[in-house]
Parts: sequence; structure tokens; C-alpha cells
Amino acid sequence: MFNNYILESLKLSNPKNIYEFENAFREISQKIILYALAQTSFFKNVAFYGGTCLRIFHGLDRFSEDLDFQVISEDYKLDFDQYMSKCITVLESYGLKSIVYSKSDYDSGEVRRRYIKISHYDIASEFFGKINMNKEKLLSIKIEVSTVFIPGAKYEMKLLNSPMFSNIYCFNYESLFASKLNALITRNWRERTKGRDYYDYMFYVSHNIKINLDYLKNKLKYSLNKDTSDYTIDDIKELLKERFEQTDFNSLKSDIIPFVNTDYNIDNINKEMFISSLEYLGVE
Repeated sequence: MFNNYILESLKLSNPKNIYEFENAFREISQKIILYALAQTSFFKNVAFYGGTCLRIFHGLDRFSEDLDFQVISEDYKLDFDQYMSKCITVLESYGLKSIVYSKSDYDSGEVRRRYIKISHYDIASEFFGKINMNKEKLLSIKIEVSTVFIPGAKYEMKLLNSPMFSNIYCFNYESLFASKLNALITRNWRERTKGRDYYDYMFYVSHNIKINLDYLKNKLKYSLNKDTSDYTIDDIKELLKERFEQTDFNSLKSDIIPFVNTDYNIDNINKEMFISSLEYLGVE
């Protein structure tokens, strides 16, 4: 039996099709996972950041797939599985059947990861009635913790008000923007342009968010393996301009479409708009 919180939250989201349903259901599940983690010592050692943090706590108008975290000290040793066990217990208390998926290489390298996979056929059927969907299909939420401490970020405690009030330790707005700019500048494009980076960038710009320049320089130093200590905001703008000039803006739209509602228009995304946006960037 599903908890009323899940069904009422789905009604509020009012998904029109299975794709919108999965986005809404994923976000509900993400909030339950965050609530579960907040019942442990998890947020004493890591901070929440990334697109899902931006959506849940700052109103980003697109859905996000993953839960991303970063350690906040150099000497923390992550014991992932104790926290995942708590997540499964709490998800089950809301009537959700879930499993943790992991492989040996998920604990190697600087980023540790787990996938929580949740059965959602039954709740989709209850919400829509008869539905053409594989009964065995599981909705997957990736949980990643970057275990390399990068100094310079600033943090704040944010209140998660759903499903229950919970304190979530997060990057502050300016540090979130710095992290996104690092991704925009350094992300490898071998497969395809990640349009969500660009979409999120414009969200920050449109909300007049300043940049935590100290943290951005430290992130770039680590990502580029070069001295960036003397970088100024003009240097950052030049790096972004180079990236925008190289971008195929038609191809990046296909990466955004699955994460926005079907009536959302992204046709106005173009190179000229992004280059013009650089004049609005500033530091805190």
C-alpha cells in the first residue's frame, strides 16, 4: 500500500504522460532519500550540490536525475552501504519496493556511486489506470559522492519540507554556480553535449547569482591540472565564450527535452544568447 504522501504529491505534479510521471515520481523518491539520509550522520561529512539541489531548494524549472554530494573535509572515509540501507528502509516505509545496485568499480576513483532502483509499475497503474508499461521496469536514481575535498566552497543548511521537515547541508547558491561553471568549462564532450549544463547556467544568470570565484578557481585547478590562482572573472568569461563558440546548440536541445514538461519551449536557446549573457556574470 502506497503512502498518501506519494499519491498526493503525484496529483499536485499532474503528469500528463508516463514520461512526466517518471520525472515527478523520481523527484518524490529523491526527497524521500534525502529525508532518509538526514536521519543519519551523512550530512555531518558531505554537502548536497548539483542540479537536483538547485531544483529542490532554488526552484530550477527542470527535473534532475541524480543526487550529487561532495565531502567537506579531507579526512572523511565514506561508508556508503550503511546509508543506503537506511534509504531502503525508509523507502519501504512509504510502500516503495527498492534495491541498491552496486559494482566493485563503483568504489574506485574519486567518485563513489550507488544506484537505488525502485519499482513503479504498480503506482503508475494506480495513478493512470490501465497503462502500457513493462511491469519489471525499475526507476533508477544515481547517488554519487565526490570524495576529493576542494577548498573554497561555502555551505548552508536548507530545510527540506517534504516528506518530513529535514535539515540538508548544501552548497550555497554562489558555490553551486561555481561548480556548474567548472562543469561547463571542463566537461568532456566525447559522447554529446550535456544540454542540462547550459540550461542550468541560464537559470543562474537569469536569477542574477554571483560566482564564488575562489571555489571556481580551485575546481578549475583540480580539473585542468594547472595553476589558476590568478584567474579573474574576465578569464572565466573568455573560457566560457570559447566553449559557447564550439557548441552545437541544436544537438544540446535533445538532452534537455526529457527533463522539462512537454509544453516548455526551448527553441530560443542559441549561441548568441549565451555569448551575450557573459556580460551579466559577476563575483560575490
